[in-house]
Amino acid sequence: MEQWYVLKTVPGKEQEAADLIRRAVTPGLFKECRVLRKIKVFRSGGALRFLEGVLFPGYVFIRTACPGALDKELKRSRDFPQFPSITPVEAADLAFLEDICGRDLERPMGVTRLTLGGDNRIIRADGILSGYVNRIIKLNLHKRFALAQVELFGRVQPVLFGVTLEQDPLMPGGYGGVCSGRPAV
Repeated sequence: MEQWYVLKTVPGKEQEAADLIRRAVTPGLFKECRVLRKIKVFRSGGALRFLEGVLFPGYVFIRTACPGALDKELKRSRDFPQFPSITPVEAADLAFLEDICGRDLERPMGVTRLTLGGDNRIIRADGILSGYVNRIIKLNLHKRFALAQVELFGRVQPVLFGVTLEQDPLMPGGYGGVCSGRPAV
């Protein structure tokens, strides 16, 4: 049965590692190889900019029904020195990843559009952050991000979510400010 696994690599070299796997690993040993992405929001000169970046630096996700054979092939190859072993993605972690990146982990984690009250309290969150509003540990409206505590990969860790405000222009490129089918809070 196919399952998602995670491979550790050099941060900043995720795409090179994924490309190498696609070229060098025996066809049929894996179905999908992904570097998970996110939309990053930042302000420059008063204008919002939206860039795509790596969601989990130093990690490549791969779906395979043959983890043992894939692991052996990776360990035999001199081209893959950064992959000590493949680790299965737990069901709860996969649910979170599918929630933010789609069923096949192909979509970048989107941006959440916030509606704020007079005291900058979140009244409504349209997007992926809506399910994690109660876990926000830092909200930086100037830099347009929220940091929320999420249980992931066996520990509680901070995850950075991009945000826009209802008065901000919608994102270019079809994202529309929201990249999730998740209902608003």
